[in-house]
Amino acid sequence: MLIAILKNLRPLVNVFSDLYFRTVYYIFNCIYFFVTKQSVKRPEDHLLLLSATKAAKLIHDGELSSVDLVDAYIERIREVNGIINAVVQNDFIKARETAHEIDDFIKNHQRSTEEYEAFFAGKPLLGVPFTLKDCIEVEGLVCSVGMTYRRDTRPDKDAIVVQRMKEAGAIVLAITNVPEVCMWWESVNTLYGRSKNPYDTRRITGGSSGGEAALIGAAGSVIGLGSDIGGSIRMPCNFNGIFGLKPTPGFVPLTGHWPAAEGYRVEMLRIGPMCRYAEDLLLVLKVLVGNELAATLQLQNPVNLRKLRLFYMEGLKTPFAQTVSFECKDAVRKAVMFFETKYDVCGIRLDLPFAHYAVEFFLLSMEVPESPSFARYMTDLTTDLNCLLELGKWVVGKSNHTLPGIIAGIIDKQSPFNEDQKAKLLAQRDRLNRELKELLLDDGILLFPSFPTVAPYHNQPLFTPLNFAYTALWNTLALPVVQCPLGLNRWGLPIGVQAVGSPGTDRLLIALARDLEDAFGGWRPAID
Repeated sequence: MLIAILKNLRPLVNVFSDLYFRTVYYIFNCIYFFVTKQSVKRPEDHLLLLSATKAAKLIHDGELSSVDLVDAYIERIREVNGIINAVVQNDFIKARETAHEIDDFIKNHQRSTEEYEAFFAGKPLLGVPFTLKDCIEVEGLVCSVGMTYRRDTRPDKDAIVVQRMKEAGAIVLAITNVPEVCMWWESVNTLYGRSKNPYDTRRITGGSSGGEAALIGAAGSVIGLGSDIGGSIRMPCNFNGIFGLKPTPGFVPLTGHWPAAEGYRVEMLRIGPMCRYAEDLLLVLKVLVGNELAATLQLQNPVNLRKLRLFYMEGLKTPFAQTVSFECKDAVRKAVMFFETKYDVCGIRLDLPFAHYAVEFFLLSMEVPESPSFARYMTDLTTDLNCLLELGKWVVGKSNHTLPGIIAGIIDKQSPFNEDQKAKLLAQRDRLNRELKELLLDDGILLFPSFPTVAPYHNQPLFTPLNFAYTALWNTLALPVVQCPLGLNRWGLPIGVQAVGSPGTDRLLIALARDLEDAFGGWRPAID
């Protein structure tokens, strides 16, 4: 009902919402003006500056020891984690043992022999460490999902994506922080605490893959796995200056992700790669989808970007989220100008009217009546948490749950739409989906702001909870999206852009990411 009223008063509400968001922005800037900024130090070990693709080749050629690479990242994690609180569990001992086994084989076998090549066959990531967020199951390691109820939960088998990474020779190094139940866009929970941005510890890492993005952005990991149901890969990647891909639905298996997706959420939730170097997106994606599908999708085939058709939007017009800041809008324009110049194409500016209902689309798409309530998820599906009681306990500092989680538990299952509104919104969402697929086809991409601002300050999302609409829109439309860094702003904070494609154009999006990396420099370390 509230959303319906606001919709009818939209022009007037837009004026007041803009004033509200400006007020929040200035209040938090004033508060944190008196808090000392800290960033992680630039990595000095050259091994930390190798892409996973290059590191794997060097290991194959006997020019790099897997143990040396693993040790370099262990040392880096120990150096930065006290600052950013990204790693919540490590598997250093087992990782070093696995790396030693790989090095011993290489040392004791002559290169280019059949036995040597057979050992490496099907292992494009042999000897390379990786990390992943605390909601993707790894056999024997705690999968808490940021919940006290799951603090001792150890899966007895790997998620399929973890299994495929291990089969490809990659080595699990650490598990990274998430918000409670992975349903908030600041990575904080009562079990492990708050993750901090490596470029400015006063600011958030994003969520829900925030710990993962912070660790990779701090050069504490080279590749990682995240998941994305409303921007949980792309938003943290944007805030931490790295690359991330939300693949086409159905490409990457979700088995072993907690919580499991149901209903339309299956179309929205994706597991995908996160990395500092664009070339690693393709390498990891090929592993995640499996050899058979990778061949069918022709992921290894080159992409001719000279046939690119270019579209862009500069933001959303909604009272529920901030308008895009000048510097974030300018990032989109710079990316457009780059492609226009390089490929002699004309970027076409779009204003898709239904896109401005991103918030409504997301809230509706997340409604799955047959799924457990959020209050039940908060107790690891054992019972429905009394969230009103928890709110009182939170006020006096006695709750084991976060405020965003408690609020989500209270409002969950209370739809803001009546049946007529739902039917209308579903029709609009599906129409927008059809229009975009018909527009983009297999050679078109849409550039779009990643977020209305650079990374906000801690707790600021509580006052701007729906700003994630800029990423969530593309989950509701089930389209593949790649997040690309475009450098740092004058305050040393990452800024980036999203590129959206039609289903199955992941290879095109990755090629585009590599182009943007060449043009804008890709990941850049924090300015210490």
